[in-house]
Amino acid sequence: MNQDQAFQILTMGKNVLLTGAAGSGKTFLINRFITYCHEHSISVAVTASTGIAATHIGGMTIHSWSGMGIRDTLSDDEIDDLVSREYLVKRFVKTSVLIIDEISMMGGQFLATLDRLLRSAMVSLEPFGGIQIVLVGDFFQLPPVTRGSSIEFAFEHPAWRSFRLATCVLHDQYRQIQDP
Repeated sequence: MNQDQAFQILTMGKNVLLTGAAGSGKTFLINRFITYCHEHSISVAVTASTGIAATHIGGMTIHSWSGMGIRDTLSDDEIDDLVSREYLVKRFVKTSVLIIDEISMMGGQFLATLDRLLRSAMVSLEPFGGIQIVLVGDFFQLPPVTRGSSIEFAFEHPAWRSFRLATCVLHDQYRQIQDP
C-alpha cells in the first residue's frame, strides 16, 4: 500500500497498525497525520515505547503517558488507583488519537494492560476505551524489551485480535543510501 492509501485509513478513525521496512515512510506519514489532526482540532497523544524513540517524534513514552510506568501488568486495584487520578483521566478523555511508535519493542502484556486501563478509565467496552490507536513499527527490526528470557511480541498476545486493527503495510522505499 502507498502512503496516500494508508493516510486515508488513518483519517477514517480506524485503529491501525502502520508497518513497513526501514525507509518506507512510516515516520513521514505519522507526522503528516499529526499535522492533519492538529488542523482538524483532533487531540492526538504522540508516544513511543522508549525514551529515545519518543524524543525523535516529539512525544513521551507510553509508560509515562499512561501512568503505568514500567509495569507490564496491573491488578484491578492498581487500575482503580490510576483511574482515580484526575490528571490521568483528563488526559485520557481529551485524547482522540493515541500514537505508539516502535510498537515492536513493546510486549503484548503491556499493550493488553493498557487496553484494560483505558477501557476502565473511559468506561467503555471499545478497544482502548474508544480512543483511536495507531501502532507504528516494524516487527522485523527490533524485538520487545523484556526483563525475562521469554519474548512475546505484541501481536502474539491473545488480546491483539480484539483491537480490530487495520494493517497498513507501506511498500514503497523512500530512504536510499547515496553512495557513489
